[in-house]
Amino acid sequence: ISNSPQIIIQTMKVATAKTTSPFSLDLVSLSKSHRDFLKTLHGLGITQSVPSSESVRRYLDLWLPLVAEYNNLCCYSLEKVDKEKGAIGVELVGLVPPSDVAWLWHCHRLAPRMYVEYIHNQPRLATKHEESKTEEISVAETKTLEADPPFALQHYHCKDNNTEYDEAKSTEIVEEKGEGKVLILPHTASTAAAATNARVLWEKMYPSESFFLPLPDTNDKSCVTLTIQDEEKANPGGFDLLGSALRQKDFLWQISDPNFDEPTFLAKGLENYHKFLILRTTPNGQNQIIVPTYQIDLMWHTHMLSHLGKYDSDCRHILDGKTLHHDDSLTDRSE
Repeated sequence: ISNSPQIIIQTMKVATAKTTSPFSLDLVSLSKSHRDFLKTLHGLGITQSVPSSESVRRYLDLWLPLVAEYNNLCCYSLEKVDKEKGAIGVELVGLVPPSDVAWLWHCHRLAPRMYVEYIHNQPRLATKHEESKTEEISVAETKTLEADPPFALQHYHCKDNNTEYDEAKSTEIVEEKGEGKVLILPHTASTAAAATNARVLWEKMYPSESFFLPLPDTNDKSCVTLTIQDEEKANPGGFDLLGSALRQKDFLWQISDPNFDEPTFLAKGLENYHKFLILRTTPNGQNQIIVPTYQIDLMWHTHMLSHLGKYDSDCRHILDGKTLHHDDSLTDRSE
C-alpha cells in the first residue's frame, strides 16, 4: 500500500513544495519595503491624521486617471512612444505618487475586489482584456491600475519644515527642488526616474494642479471635520476609504516587534501564510472566518500590494481557481 501511485504522487508534491516557492514574488524582501513605506508615512505625519478631502480628490480624480493614461501610453509600441516622447516627456519607467496619494492608494488596494470593481465601473479607468464570463470581476480579466514600483512615494520636504522625519534620520532625500528637497522611497535610481516621470505626466495633464501638498498639521484638529459630501466622495464604489485609513494607521505598530526584522521570522511568516491559504481550501476554512496573525497578515498585505494581478494568479493556483478577498475590518485576533 505504501508504494501506491497515489501516495507516491502526494509525497512528490510535498517534496516539491519544500523546494519551490508557491508565490511568484519575493514576499520576504517586499515585506521589508512594505514596512519602510509605512514607517516613512508615519514619520511624515501622513498616517497620523484623517486624510483631507483634497487628498481624496487628488487620488480619485487626478492620480487614478493619470495612472490609466500612463497605462495607455504603455500599450503603444516603444517606437511610437519614442516619437511622442519629445511632446509628453514620459518614459516607460513606472510612476511614484505623492505621499498623501500613496497612502490612500495603499488603503484602497487592500480591498482588491472593490478596488478592481471600482476601476471597472469607471469608463476613464477600465480597459478590459476580454468580456468576463463570470459574474465576479477578476483581476486577471481587467486591466488593473497597479502600483509600479510598489511601496514607493515622493514628498516635498521644505528646509524649514519641522517634521519628525528630519533629514538627519533619512537616507532617502535625493533630489533638490526649489527651496527644499524631494524625499523619494525607496532610494534607487529606477524609483527616482519613476518619480520624475510622475511629475512630468502630472504637469502635462494638470498644469494648474500642484503635485505636492504640504505636510498635515497633526495638532490641527479642524481638518478632521468632513462634510457629508466629503464622506460620500471618500466612498468609491462603496468602499470606506477613510475608515480603511483609520484602521490601517495602526498596522505599523502591530508589525513593529523586533522579530519582524529577523529573516528567519519573516521566512516562517511566508510559510505560515501559505498554510493559511491552504487552510482556506478545506471545508472548515471555507465555512468560517479565519483571522490571521500579524506575521501572516504582513505577508498577505505585502502580496496584495506588490502586484494585484500576481496576487490573483497565485491565489487561483493555490486555491483551486479561486481568489481570496481581504476585509481589513476584521481585526479581532484573540484566541
